[in-house]
Amino acid sequence: MIGHAYAAGNRHGVVRIKSSEIAKSFFRRPEVFEGALERLETHHHPGIILLQNPLPGAKVGGVAFYSSVWSKSYAVVGTPYGKVHRDFHYQCLFAAFSALVEIGCIQIRVEHPMSEYRWRRDAYICLLEAVRNIQKYMNPTARVHLERGSYSERMVEHLDRRESNFDMQDHRPVGINMYIFEGLNMRTVFVEKADDALNASSGRPPLTA
Repeated sequence: MIGHAYAAGNRHGVVRIKSSEIAKSFFRRPEVFEGALERLETHHHPGIILLQNPLPGAKVGGVAFYSSVWSKSYAVVGTPYGKVHRDFHYQCLFAAFSALVEIGCIQIRVEHPMSEYRWRRDAYICLLEAVRNIQKYMNPTARVHLERGSYSERMVEHLDRRESNFDMQDHRPVGINMYIFEGLNMRTVFVEKADDALNASSGRPPLTA
């Protein structure tokens, strides 16, 4: 099945223009869905919303929305035009992809996290890391493609072909808390620095500056 991963907000600080149509296509009340998108963009922790298609045999199995760089949660760690916060990007993308793969979506199209802009180099590397680790730890047949118009000529639509060009980091634990909000499947993502996450998973105390 096909899955889509979209940023929840944009630089204007509003929810997606086509949110009503998306909600209706997945049999959700538009006002509830729009409230959940706003929740993603205004909460102090990033998160995702997973919409799963209840129709058997549907071509599109689900859509995952993740907190954008315009969200309040990203403002805690960086700014949209400043240095890319790689832990935020990696952990949100991995959480969105893993949610889609869990419901059987192995062909995933992903939108740029800044929305309306092209990928920056470090954010693109985080995307490649998330793809590689989804394939390594969840489903080796999963494939992730870039939405048209969001990549430059030096990037390709099929991400598998670019992995060898970058130094990829191994997967680090991603803290995810699942909950239901107004009947919607939502997940809070707890962004940690890579070293802190690895130390926590091994029982060692976090590193201090």
